[in-house]
Amino acid sequence: MRWTFIAWAPQSRRSEVFARTFSGNLYCVHYLKFRAPLYAPAKYVLQALSTLQILFKERAQVVHVQNPPFFCGLTAYLYCLVSRAQFVFDHHSAVFLPTWDWALPIHKFLSRRATTNIVTNQHWADIVRSWGGHALIMGDPFLDLPPGEKYRVKSGFNIAVVNTFAFDEPIEVVLAAASDLPDVNFYITGNTKRKPASFFENIPPNVTFTGFLPDAQYLGLLRAVDAIGVLTTRNYTLQLGACEAVSAQKPILISDWPFLREFFSRGTVYVSNDGDGVRRGVEKMREQYDTLAQEVKTLRRELQDKWQAQLAELEALVQRRHN
Repeated sequence: MRWTFIAWAPQSRRSEVFARTFSGNLYCVHYLKFRAPLYAPAKYVLQALSTLQILFKERAQVVHVQNPPFFCGLTAYLYCLVSRAQFVFDHHSAVFLPTWDWALPIHKFLSRRATTNIVTNQHWADIVRSWGGHALIMGDPFLDLPPGEKYRVKSGFNIAVVNTFAFDEPIEVVLAAASDLPDVNFYITGNTKRKPASFFENIPPNVTFTGFLPDAQYLGLLRAVDAIGVLTTRNYTLQLGACEAVSAQKPILISDWPFLREFFSRGTVYVSNDGDGVRRGVEKMREQYDTLAQEVKTLRRELQDKWQAQLAELEALVQRRHN
């Protein structure tokens, strides 16, 4: 089966690993500014036309579509109507935010017509099934990450905090913890233009805001640090940064949510989303570092085995529909 992968974003790590797994081509279709609603009408028209051109040129038999935005899935559905191809929806947790409530009828319509809807946990699967769609739970394949470029870090204990300045990322609590841990170096990623200059005043000296890093430098940072932190105020949200930590075999510092405890069951320190919780978590990370570093390697093997079973189920679904 000939797979083509479409993401309407400058890059998509999750779509990239799916494409590598299925030996398909990934197209990140993106015009104008990313995450800029003002440009949405124009960019979606351009991206839809470009997507259709790609799909007809590729003669895709299965189209894997990142969702949101649902306009991308709608474009793939139109192609599949004409070509009789299949499409697979890969739902990110943002689909289920109130922001997209206005588009719920369209999400339901497309989900019912997809071969399957990939979600990251049972909670989202139950919602998709309530829409009448088929749902398949898939985590991450945890493939080897490229080595990246060498990233210079300071001496001592170093932790990278994967951050995009999104509304659910409590970055202020990291700064509070850092002020109490002067001998730990924190490297916080993310485009600093998303915050006013006043936010970066009086930052603790052991905190480095890296700004947006090109992929090679970002991967180099992940490999250079001792541990990787990812915080969220939202439950049922699979943290890509934590998946990257498992792939890089780095211990994880993560928000204490039931889903995240279940998914990242080893090599992980779970923390409350406050300064004291993060501080205690980092202290525990240092105290138990050798054990956690070994556990995360075991976790990766376990999750890779689970992925293989999920992958076989996805391939069987597509093959049955093809026949």
